[in-house]
Amino acid sequence: MTQEINKSEEISTEERIKQAAAKVFTQKGYAATKTRDIAEEAGINIASLHYYYRSKDKLFEIVIGNALRQFSKVMDNIFNNDNPLDEKIKFFADRYITFLKENPNVPLFMLSESQRNPGMTDKFMTEEKSLGKLEKQLRTLAEEGVIREIHPAQFMLNLVGLTAFPFLSKSIIMHKLRMSDEQYDQLLEERKKMVAEILINYLYLKK
Repeated sequence: MTQEINKSEEISTEERIKQAAAKVFTQKGYAATKTRDIAEEAGINIASLHYYYRSKDKLFEIVIGNALRQFSKVMDNIFNNDNPLDEKIKFFADRYITFLKENPNVPLFMLSESQRNPGMTDKFMTEEKSLGKLEKQLRTLAEEGVIREIHPAQFMLNLVGLTAFPFLSKSIIMHKLRMSDEQYDQLLEERKKMVAEILINYLYLKK
């Protein structure tokens, strides 16, 4: 019985550390974050933090690195296949919003860290050139008159911007419209379909 309690406490402490690390890394960035900051946020002493995670690098790798790699793999899996473009858009909107709901700290971290240290996040992305097939698909469909001509960067900016910005602006929108967390969560679910419809209606030429 005692072993079960100790194991439960360990899991709880590890989760507190990871949650605290995600918050501090997001607020301060990697370089400015100290292990002492994370320990204080988690409500433990520095020795306890080092017992679970020996270094800031290891903690960053687990908390932020894993999330960024997951995101990179999602993009690669979606765009490096032979599915129709409209299906890729629908799938991306659904998967990306779901991913960000599970990792709400990622958008703010990416925004702040890319300004402070542009090279920091590169090592956490997969080496796959994820937009190769997408570029060819966009070019071919435009040449065939199926969609309007669009630069791949513009395509990705529209897709990522429409899905990520609601997470960056969550507190402002909730405050201004007096929304609860449950209401905002429902809005995000509705947005999965809305984002896809906006982009598909813009891209595909009406005959």
